[in-house]
Amino acid sequence: MRLLLLIAAIVGVFLIVRTLLRSPGRKPPEKPGRLKQQGVVVRCAHCGVHVPQFEAYRSGKRMYCSRDHALADDSDRTS
Repeated sequence: MRLLLLIAAIVGVFLIVRTLLRSPGRKPPEKPGRLKQQGVVVRCAHCGVHVPQFEAYRSGKRMYCSRDHALADDSDRTS
């Protein structure tokens, strides 16, 4: 019984000392917040993937996620 009390006392002293020695300027890592809004999101006319409008490729009135999809869709429509 005395051994358990001694172990508990040592653990308690260790926790108190560790808490006091931590630097006050040190902050725990922040949790990631919400993503910043990137603006309007458009749907690719070829594959359906959604991309920010400023990254999209335009061919006529249709929007695409990449140049390859814009070219592939144009070749599909002309055939």
